[in-house]
This record gives sequence, structure tokens and C-alpha cells, in this order.
Amino acid sequence: MYIIIIIIVLALYLLLTVGMCWQESKRRKIHFAVALLLCLIITPLFGYFIISGISLRNPRGCEYCGNELNEAPVCALCGNQEQLIVED
Repeated sequence: MYIIIIIIVLALYLLLTVGMCWQESKRRKIHFAVALLLCLIITPLFGYFIISGISLRNPRGCEYCGNELNEAPVCALCGNQEQLIVED
């Protein structure tokens, strides 16, 4: 009985780890195999924090100065802030 529960928990753990690595490797400049290996060597929680620190594949860029590598709402080169559209 306990072995079945352990197998189900491990299968769920691996399924969630593979899903998280697949999703984040599509968004970030890291290969799926490297992300999966990183999450299997260390825990998926710490692996997620490391993976989320890697730059995006398609950053949004700055529309004011043309900085294509900008990922933040405030551009590091020109200092302009992205205007947030608030709908009431």
C-alpha cells in the first residue's frame, strides 16, 4: 500500500518538474535538458529560482531608445518608464 502511494507521489513530482522545466525553457534562454537536469540535481524550487534568473528569449525592449535587451519596466539605458494602462 505504501509503495503505491510513494510511486504516485514520485510520478506527480516528476510530472510537475518536467512541466515546469518545459514551460520555463520555452520562455528563457536555457535548454530543456539543462533545466531538467538542474531541477533534478537540486530541488525544483531552487532550480526554478535559478532558471528564472536567466534572461528571456524575447525581451520586450524599450520603445523610447530601441534597447532590445530591456526586460524591466524601467530602461537601464535611457531611464524612461513604461506607462501602464489602467482601465477603470
